[in-house]
Amino acid sequence: MIVSKTLSFGGKNSGYMTLSNAKDSGKAVLNLYGDICGSMWDKWMSDDTCPQDVSDFLAQVDENAPLEMHINSGGGSVFGGLAIYSLIKRHNGETTAYIDGLAASIASVIPLACDKVVIMSEAQYMIHKPLMFTSGNADDLRASAELLDKAQESITNIYMTRVKDGITRDDISAMINAETWKTGKEAADIFDFEVEDVAEIAACTSDMLSRYKSVPDTLKVRSKNTDDTKVKEKEKLQLWADSYKAQLL
Repeated sequence: MIVSKTLSFGGKNSGYMTLSNAKDSGKAVLNLYGDICGSMWDKWMSDDTCPQDVSDFLAQVDENAPLEMHINSGGGSVFGGLAIYSLIKRHNGETTAYIDGLAASIASVIPLACDKVVIMSEAQYMIHKPLMFTSGNADDLRASAELLDKAQESITNIYMTRVKDGITRDDISAMINAETWKTGKEAADIFDFEVEDVAEIAACTSDMLSRYKSVPDTLKVRSKNTDDTKVKEKEKLQLWADSYKAQLL
């Protein structure tokens, strides 16, 4: 995950982050339409987002301006996502999150930083246990497991801030442990979300989908239809990386 975004103003699209002209609505619009990364160096695709992207974006937004965030992401780095959550949470202006197609894994946590969450009726919302790819001896693996447990506790605490009356911590923990997928309508029965009916929802091409156990078939089809472009972009980046390594040797 590696390509930085530049920011521009006056309603111009700058990568996947835009800021409308203050003379118009004065509203900032932040689109998270790729994987969530921990740093600039973790990014492979042009639509991937890391905390530094969001921090740079918010630094150029009036701290009291309304902020609208659109999400269509399969997730990514837990700690990158928690950092983005904190950045959005600290924004003084009114914040609204729109889940346009998919909010999975840590991407299901980020919108909860907003004052209001609007989910499309047939969008997908997924929560699950944090994942980690690690290696080492028994002590290293135990330390990794403890870190994952702490990460799960953190995200559970965030989910609990937005549950509806009658939903318990045990309910949310069971959903996390089982890798639970909900449509927008179903998610709104559990969380304090508003539902918006739409005829179509945005397709998602996240690499993260291959790591989940119970991806809905309809989401697999939408993702497969848009995979070719992403594969080609990755191939170009890999060729560039191989060429760069060869120059260093």
